[in-house]
Amino acid sequence: MASSASHPPGLPHAVEVRAPARFHLGMFSFGDAALRAFGGTGVMLDEPATVVRVRRASAFGSSGAGAARAEGFARACAASWGLPAGTAFHVDVVAAPRAHVGLGSGTQLALAVAAGVGALAGRAAAEARGVTAEGALELVHAAGRGRRSSVGAYGFALGGLVVEAGRLGADKVAAPAGVSPLVARAVLPQAWRGVLVVERGAEGLHGAAERTAFEALAPVDRGLTAELARLALLELVPAALEGRFDAFAAAFGAYGRLAGVPFAAASRALAFHGRIERLLERVAAAGFPGAAQSSWGPAVLVCCAGEADAAALAATLAAEGLAATHDIAVVSFAAAGARLQPIG
Repeated sequence: MASSASHPPGLPHAVEVRAPARFHLGMFSFGDAALRAFGGTGVMLDEPATVVRVRRASAFGSSGAGAARAEGFARACAASWGLPAGTAFHVDVVAAPRAHVGLGSGTQLALAVAAGVGALAGRAAAEARGVTAEGALELVHAAGRGRRSSVGAYGFALGGLVVEAGRLGADKVAAPAGVSPLVARAVLPQAWRGVLVVERGAEGLHGAAERTAFEALAPVDRGLTAELARLALLELVPAALEGRFDAFAAAFGAYGRLAGVPFAAASRALAFHGRIERLLERVAAAGFPGAAQSSWGPAVLVCCAGEADAAALAATLAAEGLAATHDIAVVSFAAAGARLQPIG
C-alpha cells in the first residue's frame, strides 16, 4: 500500500538489502579503564546472509522471521532521523541467520533495515548501492545497536577481515556513543573457504544474561590484550593480504583460543561448551588448525584452503554423525559488504 506521505522525488519506492554474516573472533580488552574497551577481530561470510526488503507504506508493518524486531529498527531509524510525520515503512525479512548463535544476526538485521530506510528517505549513509564505513556507523547509531563491538558495522559496510581498536571511556557492559576506529581490513583470497558448524537448538548468551556475565568477568589481562593485537595485526592480517593460508589458519586458531580465555568461566556454564571443545580438537587433529568459535557460540568456523578441502571436511563430519545435531555448511568469505538494490 502506498504511503499517505508524498514520495520524495528521485528516490526508489522499495529496496532490497543483502548483508553478509559476521563471525566474531573475539575482543581485545574490557574492564581496564586505562585501555580502549572491546575492539577486536572478525570476518564476514557470504552465507547465511541477511536479506530484507523495505518499502514505503501508509503505516509501519513487517513480515518474515524476526519481523517485530525489524519493524522496531525501522521505527527507531525514522525517529532518530526525524523523518516527516506520516513517513512509514514495511519491512519483509526474506532471510536471516539463526539468532544468538554468534553470526551477528541482530546487528546485521538492524543495519540492513536502517540501510533500506535510509535509501528510501534519502539519507547520505545509504544513498548508493553500497554503504561506506562512516555510513555504517551512522546506521548503527540510528538503529540503536553497537554498544560494544563495531566489527559487525565495519563488516556490513566493507566485508572481509576486520580489525577495530575499541572505544575510549567504556565500561565492561556497554560503550558510549563514540567511534571505534577501523585499524585494518583485508579481503581473503577468493579460493579460501570455511566450514560453518552450528549446533541446532543451542544459543549463546544474550540480553540480560550476557550483561550479567560481563559484569562478573574480571578485566582482561594487558599481556593477553597485547598478544591478541599482535596476532591480529602482525600475523592474521598480513597472512590474509599475502595469501599465505597456513599462516592465516594458524593465527586464526591461536587468536580464537586466546580470545576465549577471559570468558572461560562463563563459557563453561553453557551446555554446549564441552562439545565445541571436542569439535575444535577433532578438526585440529584432522589437519585443520584454523578453527574457532564466534562470540559466545555455538557457531564454529573451520578455515580451509579451498572448496575441495572444505567439502571433504564437511562430508567427514556429517558421516561421523555430527549432521544429526548440527547444521554443517561450506561457506565463502565475503569480499564486500552489504548491497542495496532498488526493486519494484
